[in-house]
Amino acid sequence: MSVSTLPQELSKNLDVLGVAERWQSEGRRLVLATVIETWGSAPRPVGSHLIIDESGEFEGSVSGGCVEGAVVAEAMDVLEDGKARKIEFGVADETAWRVGLSCGGKIGVYLEPLTSEADHGHVRLLNTSKAARQPAALLTNLATGLSSVMLYGDDAEDSAIAAAFENGVRSGKSGRVQAQDGEEYFLSMQVPATRIVVVGAVHITQALVPIAQTAGFDITIVDPRTAFASEERFPEVPLLAEWPQDVMAQLKLDPFTAVAAVTHDPKIDDVPLMEALKAGCFYVGALGSRKTHAKRCERFLAAGMSEEDLARIKAPIGLDIGAANPAEIAVAVLAEIIVTLRGTKADQKKAG
Repeated sequence: MSVSTLPQELSKNLDVLGVAERWQSEGRRLVLATVIETWGSAPRPVGSHLIIDESGEFEGSVSGGCVEGAVVAEAMDVLEDGKARKIEFGVADETAWRVGLSCGGKIGVYLEPLTSEADHGHVRLLNTSKAARQPAALLTNLATGLSSVMLYGDDAEDSAIAAAFENGVRSGKSGRVQAQDGEEYFLSMQVPATRIVVVGAVHITQALVPIAQTAGFDITIVDPRTAFASEERFPEVPLLAEWPQDVMAQLKLDPFTAVAAVTHDPKIDDVPLMEALKAGCFYVGALGSRKTHAKRCERFLAAGMSEEDLARIKAPIGLDIGAANPAEIAVAVLAEIIVTLRGTKADQKKAG
């Protein structure tokens, strides 16, 4: 599976699965409710979860509060007969009006019992994958209610399901898929939050932090120069005033991480750039002119990096938007990260 374009996912569903594992450990019998389709102005996206126990206690949301009560009531029937089912709510449905779905949309919610030991194992495995920042999905047969867990890097026997999983990893979106045998499944995707590691606590970084956070990215800054890397300059941002080579293990670079080196100092930039390439980070960018980058490439080749590795470095960093000051450069950097993340035609064109 290609990891050149990877998604961003900021779903609360992952917390719901954490609650589910805790409740399972307490011996509670559970039902997982999932939004599997929407039409019109639906209040919650496909893939949203609600977990319900036998006493009616619940966590999560499938409608922002509109139909949760009705879903909880239906969950009691699922626990009684052990059968998964789909229910729908919409403006054309008198019941939906009664429970409050008046937003002009329609949702389909799938309820499945999580009562067997296999179900417990699935939840544990999904949460373990989350902790390891590895993509995974709960694959549910919508006809039978039988589920399994798909893990990143596993080979799926069904090519349609494999393709849907790869698309889900890239987009971060859950969805329905028809297998080659005609059976219909739902892939409830779980992907790590995409993050940015910035090497260099400079003016560009000061402008980059708020716009990256607004766009939903986690962000961490590394710079050994304490005059730059201060809480006064970067309040409420994870800040490591250390040499990058001393904190690489702590950073845990992976394919869901973007690394932007903006110090102009090879003593600071070089190590994290090479480590980012080795870790398969989806974006690796470096500030500097073409002449500066040519010298950087010479150093990297001498250090054992390949020409293929060097081709992955975005340098000079940022989309060419004519940026002339730190704030504009920050916009160009974030735009290039997003373009690389989403794998748009613009990125393909730029890559040649």
